[in-house]
Amino acid sequence: MARSNPNTKTTPAVVTPKPISPFGVDSNNSGGGIWEQTSTKKTKLNELLTELNERGIDTGSKGMETLDEAAVGEEGLDLDLVDGMKILVKIVDGSDDNNRIVSEDASSQYENQVINTNIEQAAKQATTQVFKLFENTTEDEEWAKDILESKMNEAIRILSEGCVPDVSDKKKKPVAGSLDVSHPFCYLRQFVVSDDTVDNVSGDGDANDDDLDPTIQQQIETLNNITTHALTSSTILYRTLLLRATAQTLLNNWDQLTTITSGDIDRAAISKTELPSTSQRATINAKSIQNIFEAYAHNSPQDWVQSWWKLIDADKDGLIDQEEMNNCVDLSIEPVHLALGNMFDMTFEVCPVRTIGLGGEEEARKKNAWFLGVDAGDEDAEIPTNIPPVKLSWRNRRKELKQQKILTKTFQATIARHFRDQAEAPHRLRCIYAWAEKAHQDNKLDSVLVDASEDWGSGAASAVMGRKRYVELEPKISYSEFREVQKKTFPHLDRIGEEIITSFKEDLWLLQGKKRQNKELKRDGLLFLLAISVVDLG
Repeated sequence: MARSNPNTKTTPAVVTPKPISPFGVDSNNSGGGIWEQTSTKKTKLNELLTELNERGIDTGSKGMETLDEAAVGEEGLDLDLVDGMKILVKIVDGSDDNNRIVSEDASSQYENQVINTNIEQAAKQATTQVFKLFENTTEDEEWAKDILESKMNEAIRILSEGCVPDVSDKKKKPVAGSLDVSHPFCYLRQFVVSDDTVDNVSGDGDANDDDLDPTIQQQIETLNNITTHALTSSTILYRTLLLRATAQTLLNNWDQLTTITSGDIDRAAISKTELPSTSQRATINAKSIQNIFEAYAHNSPQDWVQSWWKLIDADKDGLIDQEEMNNCVDLSIEPVHLALGNMFDMTFEVCPVRTIGLGGEEEARKKNAWFLGVDAGDEDAEIPTNIPPVKLSWRNRRKELKQQKILTKTFQATIARHFRDQAEAPHRLRCIYAWAEKAHQDNKLDSVLVDASEDWGSGAASAVMGRKRYVELEPKISYSEFREVQKKTFPHLDRIGEEIITSFKEDLWLLQGKKRQNKELKRDGLLFLLAISVVDLG
């Protein structure tokens, strides 16, 4: 064999890098080809981004956030509202420690004459009263269905009194032009995050600029204190909404919590264990219910899932079936759906979605409502005190209610389909169960023969004659085994609220982008018809 020439240069193989998605690397495309979903939503968003790029707008630095700048008129207010909600839910989700802007007990540091402290205190008192329902609860205490319904109905009543305004009544007519500047949710659009320190959340760094006029500097500090106080109060109020939603979830899912799986029925038949004739447990553990409330009141989504896991695990061995695992995840998400929907409705009760909802002349509206679009550093901005309510004209009222209806419908659609369709929760849960290293049954199917019962085969005759039926028992999974795979495969569960709000913003981008495209199409069509008419007349 000939020796290679050492003076010959070897040309390295050319490696073609994989195209980077304009959305960046996220939990949908970082785990391999299985998660490279062809999302219609993201394809359309990419199309909108390409259109902006063709107009000469730089989309490389901000990516999809460039679509914020393409918002027309007051459409940006909707995106600001979503950004504020996202900051709020990230604090509660605890998905990023740097976003724990201020502790919930530090709101007294930013107290002012604008934010009504009674709203925050009412939410705290309601939470305290609810936990008194669990006083003297023991580890072995069990609650029947009637006791659970009584406790949860009382909890919902108490928490509804602490959530002002109460929007749980779906029959209530929508409000147009309602404004309450003392409510913390009125300032959701002003919540922003600084990349430097948590103290700069509302732009405090600008307030320290020595070049600013002292009057403007003092005004900025005042407005920042209002916004920061609103943020801490909003966090407490959102936690209270989560607790009410948790009580409602427990109230609505008794059958799901107590139904005995077919696997447990077959295992009981093998071990000759007697089960209820209705295939449902008669009680659930009271201490586990208390742990669920404590998790939603103080902890992160990881603790929410674990608390539901312990409630569903009736035999307290730490193991549950695949069906129960799926129910556990669904139940941990449902309170977030309900709480976010209530928070969204409450914002319409205390602040309009458009400045026309404030009534009066345009300049006066902007001057009085800096939280609806005027920068905090504007020298014409005024502290929002004593803004008198106005009666809107029927035209402005119709515009306000129409925009509320569009936003509400879009948000409800996002809640209904995000985890189910876009995050592919059922598919991811199947993968988690399949990929988890389950110690139970050595992670293998257990093939057994079970005595025939009256509800199988030929009925009682089969059992008397000694007939058997072949059953394959799937292994159970523990929470630690579930968690090990879930962190990589389904990280969405660690930021439930943030996932929903992010998806909602994408839906708003789509809504606004399609509106711009339709407007351009209409304009081009009219110009084409005009040109044709000129040619015909000529």
